[in-house]
Amino acid sequence: MILLFVLGVSGSPTKNANTDKLVKAILEATGADTEFIKLSDVNIGPCRACMGCVYTNECVVNDDFKWIAPKIMKADALVVGSPTIFGLPSAFTKAFMERLYAFRHVNMLTKGKIGAAVAVGYAAENDVETWLGNILRFAKFDVVDTMSAKGTVCCSVCGTGETCAYAGWNAYSPEVSGRDYGIMETYKGYLEILPDNVPYVKGSVKILKKYRNVEDEPEVMDRAKSLGKAIAVKLEERARRG
Repeated sequence: MILLFVLGVSGSPTKNANTDKLVKAILEATGADTEFIKLSDVNIGPCRACMGCVYTNECVVNDDFKWIAPKIMKADALVVGSPTIFGLPSAFTKAFMERLYAFRHVNMLTKGKIGAAVAVGYAAENDVETWLGNILRFAKFDVVDTMSAKGTVCCSVCGTGETCAYAGWNAYSPEVSGRDYGIMETYKGYLEILPDNVPYVKGSVKILKKYRNVEDEPEVMDRAKSLGKAIAVKLEERARRG
């Protein structure tokens, strides 16, 4: 019996984050040997463009990527999850993805590994989902699929969101962003914007429910489990081919 290994990483700094939960759900559904790494618990900086990895495919920066890199090389599949911050992946996620660059030179050591990605956010998470998938493909991962889900608006739990003119729902409002992110439809039942709210002028909302938990959303969890099972199918196909 071939023991397959799937590595999952989450770029969310939030304790027990929705991103963590989805990455773990994907890992569990693979049925393989798995490991989960929370990037905010380790020290991985961005690529320094020193080119010290060109001839060895080993990053020379002395941080925790040194012990995580062998895990990536061992992994048959990699699952990457990120929250959406200012419409982009988290800095933890971005730094991790940058460091995959060491494996590219000449040999493309990540070529053929299976990849999957999940993005969580209240606006632009679809953009982050696309970005993650594209970077994995750039590193020649065989991307099974990607997914996104809605998460908690940080401004709903900070304590001042109801009266803050610059809260997330105001920042991402069509009046300020010039784009309709569908915030109100997305957060129906979580947030009520009051008539006197004026984005970037006066904040006036009623927070109905602070935290969003993906574990309470069967469709989202089923999507994660399906993604994990798709990884399992791909791994089994490759194992049979030898």
